[in-house]
Amino acid sequence: METTKKKGRGRPKGSKAKHTIKAEEARRYVIDRVVTELEDITTAQIEASKGLYVEQLDKKTGEVIRVYREKPDLKAGEYLLNQGIGKAKENVEIAQVKKLSIDF
Repeated sequence: METTKKKGRGRPKGSKAKHTIKAEEARRYVIDRVVTELEDITTAQIEASKGLYVEQLDKKTGEVIRVYREKPDLKAGEYLLNQGIGKAKENVEIAQVKKLSIDF
């Protein structure tokens, strides 16, 4: 069977396309930036998961209460827990079905 591909044409075997090289460079840049800023990013995620609040004294009860300026970001908290501890396993109940055969 003859091939229509001519020798010496196209990208050499095992070489990478230009767009692949650019994507790898971009990925490397993002990884380097994240590693450099990791402490600040982690702190920001933790702070977002806790929310921004001030503590005030409740005049009626005398208790210290939190008044949120920004609500806690539950998704940020869930993400941090999943990354640190692992995603929670779901329990699935399986009902066993018994088949009966009845002769008439």
